[in-house]
Amino acid sequence: MTIRHYPTLLFLLFSVILQAQNDTINYSLNTRFNMGTGRYAPFLSTANQYDRFSLSPNTLSIWGTLQKEIKNNKDFDYGFGMELDGNTSLHENRFFPGELYIQGKMYFLNVYAGMKQQVFGNQDAELSSGGMLWSQNSRPMPKIAIESNGYLPVPFTWGYLEVKGGLSHGWFNDQSVIQNLLLHHKYGYIRLGGSLPVNVTYGIQHVAQWGGRSKQYGTMPVTWDNYFRIFLGKSGSSTASWSDQENTLGNHILSQNLGLDVKLKVIDISFYWQNITEDPPTKFIDNTPNVEDGLWGMSVRIPNFMPLNHLVFEYLSTTDQSGPWGDLDGVIYGGGDSYYTNGAIPNGWTYRGMTIGNPWLTSPKYNQDESTSTTNDVVRLYYFSGTGAIRTINYRLTLAYSKNYGLPRAIYDSYKKQFSWQLETSSPVTFLKNTRMSLGISGDRGAMYGNNLAVILGVSYSGFFGY
Repeated sequence: MTIRHYPTLLFLLFSVILQAQNDTINYSLNTRFNMGTGRYAPFLSTANQYDRFSLSPNTLSIWGTLQKEIKNNKDFDYGFGMELDGNTSLHENRFFPGELYIQGKMYFLNVYAGMKQQVFGNQDAELSSGGMLWSQNSRPMPKIAIESNGYLPVPFTWGYLEVKGGLSHGWFNDQSVIQNLLLHHKYGYIRLGGSLPVNVTYGIQHVAQWGGRSKQYGTMPVTWDNYFRIFLGKSGSSTASWSDQENTLGNHILSQNLGLDVKLKVIDISFYWQNITEDPPTKFIDNTPNVEDGLWGMSVRIPNFMPLNHLVFEYLSTTDQSGPWGDLDGVIYGGGDSYYTNGAIPNGWTYRGMTIGNPWLTSPKYNQDESTSTTNDVVRLYYFSGTGAIRTINYRLTLAYSKNYGLPRAIYDSYKKQFSWQLETSSPVTFLKNTRMSLGISGDRGAMYGNNLAVILGVSYSGFFGY
């Protein structure tokens, strides 16, 4: 699904809108001005925003959305979404679709086509630094997908056992070196506990980059045989390159997710653990070769305590990389997986210059030499984010400290420290209906992204109409 298909998808989207009856369509108009000093806009002001904002400082951003959501109480329903984004600054001007999809629901299944903003994984969907395999950092790529409508109860288990899953096929329509590179993504989760105050979840996310052609590596034919090899994580046939015959066909990344949710009378607490794996065979999350790498998080919700009603603590490490690991007097030893890079796919696990997984494994857009691969994917991160409200003012405070070691090597004897912070506030505008004004301050200090400081001012207008 390349850029030439967008007009067709727009036509289908507006056809659905014109035929809609007795439905509610939500819309919003937004503007944000990021003004400050430094080489970049502060890291937290652009990370996990679906690439909506420019990395350049002193940027004006404008975006609008139009959306109809699927209704869970209907057996048959439809939905759609559209977002148009624009940035302008002294360094760049951008205008692009941030979201564009149509969706249908039939009983317990959802099907959609296009670019849809989604959260995959068991991390906190609102406050997390980002999942190991998927975050909200890059734009959504064009996909066709089928998935369950959330968790579904397994028959004859009285609701104590639930499952969910999905399968999608996508297009990396941003590759300059490899043409027609494809995405395979599938996931499956189980949840135990039902209405009990304690639930346990376990799931697997699997992605693969495959197909495409390049001058250096030739062509990987898009055939059913190759698709099933990708689906099952098998090596290539005799027609594949030597590397794909010796290893699995394509570039595969796997993430297992383990979670514990505790719901009490006045507080909800969730613990989650995500690992990341490139090397077969697949073992359970606690027995993988790189068990020291992953994302560990705790999410706390206190609905009736408005001054601080939601907070997240996370720890991220990717210093093991499936190698002999140790940390002696600050010297870290690790292997060479390099999770978000691949020798045959120069862009690696990125889309349009932005990391698809956790954004602290730095996006290629930050590369000073304009290379398109990830150059910093050995990281340790300590992260906090919390939200609350004081009278009519909502706020979010985020603090993040990272050690950045670059790419895997035998000994990590040096690293770049970085501290990033951001305080965001928003409040309704009393004299303008359906309008909110936001004010924030964001900054970086360290050797990885430099010293940046910005004041962020925004205005948003939202509403809905039905017919």
